[in-house]
Amino acid sequence: MKNRIILAIAAVLILAVGLTAETGHNLEDTYCIPLTAYTTQFISLPYNNSFTNAHSLLIGIQTGCGCSGVSVYNWTGTAWQRYAGGAIGAINFPIVPGTGYMVMSPGSVPCWYVEGSHNPAVSISLTANVKKIVSIPFTSPSTTAALLRNEIVAAGGTGVSVYDYDGATGQYKKWCGGGIGQVDFAVTPGTAYVVKSTSDVAAWFPAYQ
Repeated sequence: MKNRIILAIAAVLILAVGLTAETGHNLEDTYCIPLTAYTTQFISLPYNNSFTNAHSLLIGIQTGCGCSGVSVYNWTGTAWQRYAGGAIGAINFPIVPGTGYMVMSPGSVPCWYVEGSHNPAVSISLTANVKKIVSIPFTSPSTTAALLRNEIVAAGGTGVSVYDYDGATGQYKKWCGGGIGQVDFAVTPGTAYVVKSTSDVAAWFPAYQ
């Protein structure tokens, strides 16, 4: 009887450890974001991550690329805020889930690894006719500009446009439903996109798988 009790307790402990390990894995995944040297690019972060402000993001990127001289930028809707350390005029802006950021790294790496997870409770609001850089889930089923636009329309957006920024050329691809010059570009995990609606959107919950 005593041996059976010991075996039962051991089985419960093993199961508990297994569940804990599985839960931890689900909460903390590792994501790959490529960085190209001396090229500004828009990055999308997992909604749950360890970054609290521009400084911690800058340090994380410098550690990941093994380089210095990184700059990170936040778009306010009317102007850019830049942080490259503690210099005069630098703004150590907060990192907000669902917001995308622009970065410039002097070093290239095929993967800057970021740990985190998605938070389905996070919503993104849009102000009419104000462009916003948004971070979408790494597992988003919206794999094209058209699908991403449809999400925002379904959330109440009107006259919605989505843009993909090419840091190498400084140009944007645009999709607002089709027409001359528009491109239904691919949506890539780890990349942030510019979106605009002609009406306010109170709460868009980005789709995820």
